[in-house]
Amino acid sequence: MVSELILHIPEGINFDCTGCGNCCFMWPVPLTDDDVKRISSLPFADQKFEPVHILSTGVAGTAKEMSFSAALGKRKDGKCQYLSPDNQCEIHLQFGRQSKPSMCQLFPYTFTSTPAGVFVSASFASTGVLYNQGRPLAEQREHLQETYELFSRLFAELKPDWSNLQLVDGQPLSFEEYLALESEYLEALLSRASERTDKILVGLSKRTLGLIAHKRDFDRIPGVDLKPRIIDSLLIKSLMETYFPSDVYRESICDIDSASLARSFVMPPDKVHLEFASKQISFSQLTQYSLGALSDESESLLRRFAYLKIFSKLYVGAGFAGLSLLAGLNHLAAIIALVRIHLKLKNIDSMKNGREITFEETAESVRTLERRLTAANFSNPSKTILEVLLTAPERAERISSLAS
Repeated sequence: MVSELILHIPEGINFDCTGCGNCCFMWPVPLTDDDVKRISSLPFADQKFEPVHILSTGVAGTAKEMSFSAALGKRKDGKCQYLSPDNQCEIHLQFGRQSKPSMCQLFPYTFTSTPAGVFVSASFASTGVLYNQGRPLAEQREHLQETYELFSRLFAELKPDWSNLQLVDGQPLSFEEYLALESEYLEALLSRASERTDKILVGLSKRTLGLIAHKRDFDRIPGVDLKPRIIDSLLIKSLMETYFPSDVYRESICDIDSASLARSFVMPPDKVHLEFASKQISFSQLTQYSLGALSDESESLLRRFAYLKIFSKLYVGAGFAGLSLLAGLNHLAAIIALVRIHLKLKNIDSMKNGREITFEETAESVRTLERRLTAANFSNPSKTILEVLLTAPERAERISSLAS
């Protein structure tokens, strides 16, 4: 029952719909059978809509698992059939919020069930969340409880297992021990606002390293005779292709090409390049160009992103790819550094060293990253290779340094 629910809501996070229409553009909106019946029967007065498209393969690999059987129809311009010229939902306007597809009612909220209760978060694919606009989530408890009730009905089989949480691969971590460490991580992000977010996370990773029972050299891969910086370059290339593809709208599945990455360790290329705007950019170019300091608004966005991922446990264990705490923390530091590298590549493309990056550019990079993380469905080989490569704080620190 919702009345018995322990619902944890983050402080300092705001959201109300901005009416930008971005969430109604290009991306598929999966529908349950009940959604299809409800929407198909709505008596629209003046317009005829193509209500749904029946799916044959699923939405981002989840349709069969979550019983989604269709998707909202799209116009030729990629916008939802039900989006008005002024970016309003016709279903919502004419028939109310409860008539919308279940996934539209849920967006942008996310819920993570744990032994300590349910933790609320919000997706940075939403403009309102990116800009932190609207009412504080802490003032929307009743609405969030109702939304979670819908979520729990829709995803009744989704029961995250937190019993196998590990500090590093092979060293178990109780959930109570994890919560104590999490409290330290969240406090660091709140109290050190003048520091770069990825550097704060790398520092926390190094402190966590001291809890490992048996010391190991995480920076080298057994059986691979490559310098750590070559491994860094190959990993960054793979992660950039995964999280920042050239056409994010065409990439519905998000997984690392673990086979290709493993082959590159055995037969490394002569040079490693990153692709951006149809250009091949070398790592020497990446080090020569300066990103410059991001605005306080942009840094605040990256810090909120990291804070919510940790608060909602969507970076570790059952919350993300089954990663150990150390690997999950380093992965979080690395992907935030990737946002900065992505922005740095824009400077290289425009040939403007140290050009000031706008908040809007930072926000769109974070939006792309969030969408890819939401679609992430890593195979077991991908999880293994992430665990091996991202357990080393030194590797995360070097990735962070490339983003300077």
